[in-house]
Amino acid sequence: MSSSTELKLYLPECSTVRVVECSPASWMIQLALEEKDLPYQVKLLPPATGKDANPELLTKNPRGTFPVLMDGAIVVYEPFAIMEYLEHAHPDPPLLPGTNGLRALALTRLHEVRNLADVSERVFSYLSRTRGKDLEPAVVYGMADALHDELFFWEYYYGVSHWAAGSELTFADLAVFVHVATAVHLGLPLGDSYPHLKSLYQRMRNRPSVDHTWPTTWKSYPYSFLQPAEPDL
Repeated sequence: MSSSTELKLYLPECSTVRVVECSPASWMIQLALEEKDLPYQVKLLPPATGKDANPELLTKNPRGTFPVLMDGAIVVYEPFAIMEYLEHAHPDPPLLPGTNGLRALALTRLHEVRNLADVSERVFSYLSRTRGKDLEPAVVYGMADALHDELFFWEYYYGVSHWAAGSELTFADLAVFVHVATAVHLGLPLGDSYPHLKSLYQRMRNRPSVDHTWPTTWKSYPYSFLQPAEPDL
């Protein structure tokens, strides 16, 4: 059942997040709203947590984390909870398959994204809080290796089917894309190692939802933090 109230989405001011300039968890919810063609209002707040979190945000989410969605008087936080709520409250167009088998696969892949989020956000967090002169290449490369180990799972999945759970776009694809796109922004080369993820990236880049929500501070050329290390001679 769809409500007639406009949705309100609380997001962090990502332009203040050094280097990364993006919140993948928040971006995936923006993409979900865009794909469902739902009107929504964005409220940007400083990306602080704990005792420094914005008081307005804390009244909606006591953990002080983003994103937070308001649908009238209903408040939902945690990205996957928001997605499940959107599919129930605003089912058309669907972002979960209608058959039990494909829906189970889509939900499995969606929750499996937690593994990708864990390894990618370690990299994102380190780069955003560490000044260039203090960056330790060995630390970055170690984190990048863990990211590559996880990406090979997704490269395999997208080699099996066009989207994460069959022939139609689902929430899982949005969740995978935001982490891959942020890693590409930081210098991850998809190239020959990840032809299926490269195809996913290009397909998503052509979608209006991505065009409308693409981080405005991202430059047309990526950083080089996640470029492979030069081999020793």
